[in-house]
Amino acid sequence: MKKYYKAINWNDMEDRVDRSAWARLNDIIWEPQHVPVREDKKEFLQLDKPVQEAVLHAFGALSFSSGLQMRNGIDQLKPDAITPEEVAVLNALQYLESIANKGYSYVLYELSDAEEVKKTLAWADNNPYLQKKIHLLNEIYQSGDALQKKAANVILETALYHSGFYAPLYLFGEGKMIRTAEILKLALRGTSFSGIYPGYKFRLGYAKLGKQEQKDLRKWIDDLYSKLVANEEKHIELTYKGTGWADDVKHYLYYSVNKAYLNLGFSARYPDTANTINPVIEKGVIKSAVFEDFFFYTNNHSLTKFKEIK
Repeated sequence: MKKYYKAINWNDMEDRVDRSAWARLNDIIWEPQHVPVREDKKEFLQLDKPVQEAVLHAFGALSFSSGLQMRNGIDQLKPDAITPEEVAVLNALQYLESIANKGYSYVLYELSDAEEVKKTLAWADNNPYLQKKIHLLNEIYQSGDALQKKAANVILETALYHSGFYAPLYLFGEGKMIRTAEILKLALRGTSFSGIYPGYKFRLGYAKLGKQEQKDLRKWIDDLYSKLVANEEKHIELTYKGTGWADDVKHYLYYSVNKAYLNLGFSARYPDTANTINPVIEKGVIKSAVFEDFFFYTNNHSLTKFKEIK
């Protein structure tokens, strides 16, 4: 009899990282409405108008970009999965992306009225830099090879989201909007994982390439990341107009792009480190971190180093 399929034996996983990833992902499922963001509204309305707009636009941009990942991005990584368990992990990441996407909309509805929410989402839909970013990434998801798709996924999850994370994390660093920041803290656990895990799988595939293939792929990644960073800089200027934060957000972006390079197994590209970003945002990032927030791990603390759950 010809066999078309075979059962998955979860007790005999080919990759121990898949086992660790699956176990930890199940520990970080959350529900946005359990966080009382509405209690931040009074404080939100006391912020300067440009800061209010920046916060709403940041969450509008997150909702827009996360929609690509929820619908298409993570889904496009599945056909190239090495093991059936890897598909299961990607399914879990996609579910967490859906929760985060709901969380971003939840914040908008709790901090403003229905009309303002429509305005904010229309701003995101008509933002040329958001449209260009999604177009560039989706082209790769639809027609790139396995490693190109993983590289595209890593920069979005590890770096490009962080231009939207900046506003609430900065305010949190000042001791403001703590419930809104809690939504980001919860979302960060999924997005950070979505950078590290595909990055680990990227490294496995990259190691199998010949020297010239590695060189060509690295150049392709550098070119793509340069295009995306240049576009994101313009998006930051538009989003943070009038706040005086734009330059600091750009440095935070470069710091985050360095994390994306580390996730791929490469050295950092920009001089920005935790010591060069605005100390207020650093305080917000550190206060938002917990031991298992994957964004804060370097290659020396990858998934392979995590204690296995048996």
